[in-house]
Amino acid sequence: MLTKLSVAGIKHRFKEYLVLLTGLIISSAVFYMFTNLATNKTFIKANTSIGMAAQVFVFGMVLLALITVVYISYANSFLLSMREHDYGLFMMLGAKKDRIGQLVFIETLLVGVLSTVIGIVLGMGMSIGLSSILFNQLGITVHHFSAIYGPAILTTLVLYVGLFLLSGLFNLTKLVRTPVLKLLHTDDEAYTPKRHPVIQTIEIVAGIVLLAVGYWAMSRIVSLQLLGVGLALVTITVGSYLLFNAVVISAIGFLKRTRFANQKLHNFTLAQIRFRVQGYTRILTIVSLLFALALGAISVGAGLQRQVPQMAKSTSAYTLAINDENAQEKSLIKKIKTSYAATYNQKMVGKVVYYDEQQFANQPLPLLKSRAPKNDGSVKALSLAKFKQVAPQDMDFIGLSPIYGSASAFATSTRFSQLHGQKHSVTVIRAQDMFGQRRLIERLHKLQVARFPVPETAAIGGYQTYKLFATLFGGLEFMGFFLGFAFLAMLASCLMFKILSGTRKDVVRYNMLNKIGASRQNMKSAVRGEVLTLFILPGVLGIVDVLFGLQMFKPLMYHPYAATGWSILIFCALYAVYYIVTILIYERIVVPKEQLEG
Repeated sequence: MLTKLSVAGIKHRFKEYLVLLTGLIISSAVFYMFTNLATNKTFIKANTSIGMAAQVFVFGMVLLALITVVYISYANSFLLSMREHDYGLFMMLGAKKDRIGQLVFIETLLVGVLSTVIGIVLGMGMSIGLSSILFNQLGITVHHFSAIYGPAILTTLVLYVGLFLLSGLFNLTKLVRTPVLKLLHTDDEAYTPKRHPVIQTIEIVAGIVLLAVGYWAMSRIVSLQLLGVGLALVTITVGSYLLFNAVVISAIGFLKRTRFANQKLHNFTLAQIRFRVQGYTRILTIVSLLFALALGAISVGAGLQRQVPQMAKSTSAYTLAINDENAQEKSLIKKIKTSYAATYNQKMVGKVVYYDEQQFANQPLPLLKSRAPKNDGSVKALSLAKFKQVAPQDMDFIGLSPIYGSASAFATSTRFSQLHGQKHSVTVIRAQDMFGQRRLIERLHKLQVARFPVPETAAIGGYQTYKLFATLFGGLEFMGFFLGFAFLAMLASCLMFKILSGTRKDVVRYNMLNKIGASRQNMKSAVRGEVLTLFILPGVLGIVDVLFGLQMFKPLMYHPYAATGWSILIFCALYAVYYIVTILIYERIVVPKEQLEG
């Protein structure tokens, strides 16, 4: 009989359980994807571009595990809040506490195991889909990547089932030790903190100063180095906590003294936000930091992807040099959109390659304006006299030789025609969009390497540099996107379940509003305003953290803010989905189904 009542209670709250399961499934799926990459040693060893980021993946996995602990604690709190009153009622009807405890333990463990197993299966599918998209977009070739990986499955099961075992034991102990009347009236408890204005003022000033110090430390990362990272982490964390704890409360206090508070249910909403913010200071601080980390990871990942062609462009005046082009290579060159293309004749006499200087007068070979680090890749055309003077020492020109290590010399057209040696030609191209046309350029490059083998370290041209940097940054780019979306899913889920875990206490408040004549529309508006504030506060502070935090990457990146705009838009769109889901569930729980007529 007790089991039937328990099942009936679950059916009554099926939508809430569905959301709970969905959140846990996504959580375990994300963790599995990360674990799959971090623990797959064969995959890491076979892919140097990803292998260099192996330690970062392990760090990401550990960080996600810590977030998972917090997430499951909130999800468990949400689960317990839905069932406490029901179990208290069962005890009032004569059910034994031991039997209730068993039901709670089994229910908690069942939810955990079911969501974890489904999450792992979903994680396998997501691993294939997301990895395929990212590898194609980033131009990375991978080997030994498997969506189904035993150690990752085992790690995910051990972590999640272990956490739910602990959660089940916690729930069992709490229900057995909690008096029946307290279970029945758990929603009646109130929290009314008292804050002194002087303390609030001190917290506001201290919070702003600490944030300013943290942002300053990130902008001086070159001189401060690791000290800057540690200083920023501590000051921004403490500063964020103080701001949430004081600034928002002060702002609400100000609004409550204005006309705004007397319109509709604004006074009630402000009181709810005040109550929420003071009780949620820790989670809002954590969410703002994770929001910044996730958005920063995506922005940096996208920025690195965008700057690889720019970095390649800055190291060479041309994309590729084709020696003695054949029909197949000529056909490929025609398909590539170029900003510069020219062919020069060569004659190999001994160990010296000669060029007809008149061809360089007619079609000047551009050289880089600057060889300084992070130059913009601008090129310049020199006069023939100046070109002949600097070209023999320029790596771009030296790399045109058909034979690695040969010397270069110029000859007049008359003397060049009289030289007896092996005839060659070299076609120099500068692609308009190296990244967009990389597949064509790669085919052309492979044909050249097969005919004219050159050591990788000695190869010249922008595309060779592009391949080097794509390999160097490939793992970091992939990590940035992967880590960013994983953190977003986890942090938004944490905030969502933290908010929903307190909805049962709001049922009485909204029922009272209903009795005194408040409309359902106004009550829904109050819910939306309250939840929106809790979502916006950490989001806004997280975005500010990112905007200052990207200063750390200025020494490494040409334009660290280049991808920030669209990253914020995508991030906010996904974040908004969690907000919409949260208010839909919140409204269903707290807003009365029928409006009482006054």
